Amino acid sequence: MILDGMPGRVEKDYPLDLLNTWKIGGPAEIVYWPQTSADMSIVWQRAREAKIPVWLIGRGSNLLLPDEGLPGITLVTTSLRAIEWGEYKVQVEAGYTLAHLSQEAGERGWSGLEFARGIPGSVGGAVMMNAGAHGGEIAPHIISVTALWADGTVKKLERAELEFAYRFCSLRGKAWVVETQLAFSPGDREQILSQMKENLRNRVVNQPLEKPNAGSVFRNPPGDSAGRLIESAGWKGKSIGGAQVSDKHANFIVNTGNAKAKDVLALIDAISKDVQSKYGIKLQMEVAYFNEARIEGEQSLQND
Repeated sequence: MILDGMPGRVEKDYPLDLLNTWKIGGPAEIVYWPQTSADMSIVWQRAREAKIPVWLIGRGSNLLLPDEGLPGITLVTTSLRAIEWGEYKVQVEAGYTLAHLSQEAGERGWSGLEFARGIPGSVGGAVMMNAGAHGGEIAPHIISVTALWADGTVKKLERAELEFAYRFCSLRGKAWVVETQLAFSPGDREQILSQMKENLRNRVVNQPLEKPNAGSVFRNPPGDSAGRLIESAGWKGKSIGGAQVSDKHANFIVNTGNAKAKDVLALIDAISKDVQSKYGIKLQMEVAYFNEARIEGEQSLQND
């Protein structure tokens, strides 16, 4: 058995809707919460040798999981929370909550992650998708990233060895972030904390935080806003099944209580086709979708 002798929590037929912020998904065959990055690497390598699919997820804040569930082993990194503070630097494991890290840095008077105070994902996920908000993003603060690669090896990369762009990191689809080192700048503590509070207020006002969602569904096209295009096309408030385009922000799809992945996918497809037909713009998904078709080529590697 792949997990024989491994420390940490193991669950069978575990509801995936408990592992993502959309609250959607069928049962996972096996879910394992590794306690260390070494545990994660061992299980990954054992599963590869046994040709058992592995799915790696963090806090599930940017992820749609399938109604059919997931075969094989789902690794959840939320127990990987080791952290070491240095001189305006921090070494932190992938499962640490980005919002908590932002707040803790702000309390120290360290500037750099003010934009991230309201982002619900993990540090690993933030690095993998170059998370950003309020005009900031995480890439400029990265010193190095240690990653688990698809062949089971763990390697540390310096910032210069990585490529980042809007909601993009060159590791995506190739490796999983194990830990990262981030740099901060000295700042005024009260000003930093005030900016964070303002960012949080803006999120409450402008985003449907009261209902399960996965953040922005589509990437903003160059020079435009996905939310503006979707609203202009008349999709605000429209539903398919239990999935609804938010009345508050058109680039959010909310779970009204009984949404299925198929509802979300149908709504995404309909919106995409309509926006392209009306404005000639093809919207790109920002959220990731897991399904069995992604097993080929180690595409089960993810960050979200």
